[in-house]
Amino acid sequence: MNQIIFGSIALSVIHALIPSHWLPFVTIGKAQGWGLGQILRTTLLAGAAHTLSTTIFGLLASFAGFQLAENQHIIAQRVVPLLLLVLGIWFIMQHLRGDEHRHIDEKIVKGKSYKQLVFSLVTVMFLSPCFEISAYFLSAGTMGWMSVATIIIIYNILTIAGMLVMVALANHGINRLKVHWLNHNEQLITGLTLCCLAIFNFFIEL
Repeated sequence: MNQIIFGSIALSVIHALIPSHWLPFVTIGKAQGWGLGQILRTTLLAGAAHTLSTTIFGLLASFAGFQLAENQHIIAQRVVPLLLLVLGIWFIMQHLRGDEHRHIDEKIVKGKSYKQLVFSLVTVMFLSPCFEISAYFLSAGTMGWMSVATIIIIYNILTIAGMLVMVALANHGINRLKVHWLNHNEQLITGLTLCCLAIFNFFIEL
């Protein structure tokens, strides 16, 4: 269980820090003349929608894990590292191909009122779940629903809180917050993180 908790914390923090999850809210908010409160509320709603859809997908993975509970050790020590490694390689390949990991196209602001824009942002984020955490949902499912609930709490709280913190920091110094390198390499960072977690889960049993 400690492996799952550690991995979920690491992925949730990385997930929250990558610019595609928070920078659009700052740039859109600035362009629309929103105050920090409006930007944070929008980020909270959109972030909650994003983590909700990811959690729904994770619950499906957890249900599969629940059905395979008798193979818990194999899933934890073999299947989960393999899934993490495959996902990690996929993200690295996306980076090498030059594909951007983008949830929000900032062109959606055109001709929309505040409520329409918030609805659009929430919808877009809900329809673009992230699957990096799904391997840990699968593993947690083999241990029971309390373990699944733990992953849900960790993932949702850390992801949304991280997005809000980054938005607040960027809002106070968007020109001083150097995000270009991070924005350009976020898929590489995610991929390397997943590969490291795969190795950690394969060789270390906590």
